[in-house]
Amino acid sequence: MELIAIAFGAIFVNNVVLQQFYGLCPFLGVSTKKSSALSMGMAVTFVITLSTIIAFLLYDLVLVPNNITYLSTIVFILVIASFVQLVEMFIKKFSAPLYSALGVYLPLITTNCAVLGVAIDTTVNGSKIFGVGTDVTLIMVTVYALGISIGYSLVIFLFSAIREEMDAYPIKRNWQGIPIALITAFIMAMVFYGFGGIV
Repeated sequence: MELIAIAFGAIFVNNVVLQQFYGLCPFLGVSTKKSSALSMGMAVTFVITLSTIIAFLLYDLVLVPNNITYLSTIVFILVIASFVQLVEMFIKKFSAPLYSALGVYLPLITTNCAVLGVAIDTTVNGSKIFGVGTDVTLIMVTVYALGISIGYSLVIFLFSAIREEMDAYPIKRNWQGIPIALITAFIMAMVFYGFGGIV
């Protein structure tokens, strides 16, 4: 039951885009079409989940025992950049159709602050997420990272669907593009904020 609450909270209540404001650049830039939003969501889900697991293991097994936790941000950035490069090379070699479908979105994830933010939140600030005094386990971190990335994918896909529908309606020139997108994101954030009373 605790893992379900963590997953639900990560997807809806602590949504990485609408509540924590991580990854806003790709959220606004890639969400003009549903296909590109779906590709970005899939890539982000894969990278956030696996890089957070690797970062958690490195933090617990290397940084904490050697008392060098002050290097966590640098280590996490190196892990994310290396991991994205390895994934890109692997997909390019073994699955050309998937590589062409993801296109430029996979390298863009390296600069997505949501990936680094989730890694730092689950390792360094784990007691704030899971509760003070809670022993943070790898399963909890994995469920949280997967929930966060699913929430990111859900929001960016819904946002792209709304933006595609808005293209069919006459919007004043001053409100077109980013202004109406920010207003839409604000309304979505209010809707997701309502899930806070459930958990």
